[in-house]
Amino acid sequence: MINVLLDALLLALFVAEMSFYHLPAVLHEVLGVAMAAAIILHVVINRRRLASLLKGLTPRKFLNAATDGALTICAATTLATGVTMSNYLFADFVSFELRRNMTLHQLHVAAPYAMMILIGVHVGLHWRELRQRLLNFFGLADKTVARYALRIVHCLLAAVGAVGLYLNRVGDRLLMKHIFATPATDLPAVIFALLTIGGVIFFATITFLLDEKIFRRRRD
Repeated sequence: MINVLLDALLLALFVAEMSFYHLPAVLHEVLGVAMAAAIILHVVINRRRLASLLKGLTPRKFLNAATDGALTICAATTLATGVTMSNYLFADFVSFELRRNMTLHQLHVAAPYAMMILIGVHVGLHWRELRQRLLNFFGLADKTVARYALRIVHCLLAAVGAVGLYLNRVGDRLLMKHIFATPATDLPAVIFALLTIGGVIFFATITFLLDEKIFRRRRD
């Protein structure tokens, strides 16, 4: 149960941070600190599993380890640049020039979108386990209807995510182009949040399908 709640909290914090256009700036910083604490707790709880990725290394374990490593780097980059740009919680610790550095600003915008992709890959590689945890959490593991309903929601969110990638100009953001707003950021906060969740699910779906096609077939 703790893992399910922590995973849900991490996703909620990530989506909230991505929706900073709709939040007071000080709340964005507070949630960033909360997200850093949740990430550390997630790593501590799963430390044995993470360590096991380096034992008996296989192509799939390597992909897992590389994804987790890249995700850690992106999260650290996002948090570090967030501190340097802080106008509230850490304003006394950084200079005005550092807070206004455009390269740091663009990194702070680009890294979370890289995180969105990597979180999707991470979820896709663990999709079977996460799906089972979710069904067990709600007591629906033996309900065929619930499984089909989850698949339908999954497909709908993936489709929404694909649209969100276009509306939010994710490619341009990853290239660190100077973008302040997109068609997606003009949408209501709830819609923007759904586009973000959908983006994670979109990449999770692609990863899951590739995982099934490549790695699991090899084992079979």
